[in-house]
Amino acid sequence: MEQSGGEAAAKRAKGPDHDAGAGGEDRLSALPDDILVLILLRLCIEDAARTSVLSRRWRRIWTLLPELRFGIIQDPYLLRESLSASDVPLRLLRVCFPDASAQSLAVWLPAAVRRVSGELVFFNLVTGIATGNEEDERGTFELPYFKKATSICLDLGFLGLSMPPAGVFARLTDLDLTDVRFHSPRELEDAVSSLRCPNLQKLAIRNTKGLDSINIDSESLQLLELRNLRGVLQVTVLAPALKGFTLWHCFILDQNQPVVKISAPQLKLLNWTDSYDPSSVHLSTMERLQTLSSFFCVYGKHGFPLNHACLALLPRFKTIKCLILTLCYLTEIDNLDYLMEDMTMLPDITSLKLIVIAKGHAIGASAFHVLRLCSGIKRLALVSYQFNLKKHMSMIVDNKSIELFHGKLYLDNKIRISSLVSVLEQTVCSSGCICDQPTNWKTEDLSLNCLQDIEIVGFGALEHEVAFVKRLLNWVTVLKMMTVTFRHSMTESKVKEFFQMCQSFSRPGLCMKFYIYQNLDKVSYAPED
Repeated sequence: MEQSGGEAAAKRAKGPDHDAGAGGEDRLSALPDDILVLILLRLCIEDAARTSVLSRRWRRIWTLLPELRFGIIQDPYLLRESLSASDVPLRLLRVCFPDASAQSLAVWLPAAVRRVSGELVFFNLVTGIATGNEEDERGTFELPYFKKATSICLDLGFLGLSMPPAGVFARLTDLDLTDVRFHSPRELEDAVSSLRCPNLQKLAIRNTKGLDSINIDSESLQLLELRNLRGVLQVTVLAPALKGFTLWHCFILDQNQPVVKISAPQLKLLNWTDSYDPSSVHLSTMERLQTLSSFFCVYGKHGFPLNHACLALLPRFKTIKCLILTLCYLTEIDNLDYLMEDMTMLPDITSLKLIVIAKGHAIGASAFHVLRLCSGIKRLALVSYQFNLKKHMSMIVDNKSIELFHGKLYLDNKIRISSLVSVLEQTVCSSGCICDQPTNWKTEDLSLNCLQDIEIVGFGALEHEVAFVKRLLNWVTVLKMMTVTFRHSMTESKVKEFFQMCQSFSRPGLCMKFYIYQNLDKVSYAPED
């Protein structure tokens, strides 16, 4: 059987040390090095390193690990010492550093360059809110030339970043840069070009300053994500292999005219949540496009830029397989206009994913309006978020991922995050709120005669949610599958009550599945008799 790099390296170590102890047979220490390495991989790196004091036999076992996941580490010299303790190639190095400076990165990154042959992940956990607007005193560093790395993910807390002027990242397939002050946009463009990154497949650039233009020319790139690029004036992408492209809040942040040119004949997914003007945005034919994602605010003032962009973009595509439409409610809507009536047409689609950021408001009116415009769909996914974002000072994350709106924060081994993070707080709208209007969804008939598959995610069994699902089940005629995933906060009694209500709509050929969360694990639900 083929062995991983860490296991192969472990076999090069010496056999059991018979001087390990005289108190009896030590069967654990007698195990082969590759087995001991697999055991230590289940520990956090701090605990794994502590095993070195057990005996001479264990002294260097932890240095054979092919993966190093550091929790919060504050001493860059200690990190450099840990990395220098071995020559074993690392398929994963993950580091979390509070309030890191450019100088502190320069201490340990050269040691990381020597060992990383797989994935490098670095989080700069900035105390307070890092915006990049203030004069940054933590400096700028040059990214070393990681010639063996396959994936680099850097969340820099708005440290300054200069890309290496030379060198080919021959093995790099994924590059993810978040909260970065770029030294020069030309450096980035050169570094991610086909000449410098011939195998780059995924590129994500989020929350940046210093990029007034983005010019991507890559023959290998398949996924490109651009989010919150402050000050950007122009985006040009020439990527013949590109399959997915996301443009999210780049031009709209500074109310800049969107100047975009995309040449991506293989594109299958387009996620556009930004300003759009057909006179300055030039998209290629996109004959292979299958999925389009856009954003619309349910209440607001007429002429809202993102709504205008959505209404201008959608007519460009007459027929498309899947539409992902995000409907967003503001928390306070009493003095705002109902904007859904501005949406009068949708592309001809077979699948609709409707993401509703409801913040406690009733979703029946807006969802009904959208369904009337695409009554021929075969599949509907309804994802409901009934919360606001709330700031919280400290959180324990135990081998889980916190999924936020458009991305995930991955942290391991019970890391305590002392910096500000966002967590979810469920909210309920005020009594007498106008969100339930217009009420035609409660009385009008709608024929969804092609709809065969319904998936509902984030269901809370609130009164207005249950009422909408009842109407939905009355509108369908050929439904074959219905899947419901309840919200984390659901009580057993609420789940059981909704389950029984759905069973009243059961008929031959219809399969219903229900899922709840136990802690953070999604499990199938069936009521006890």
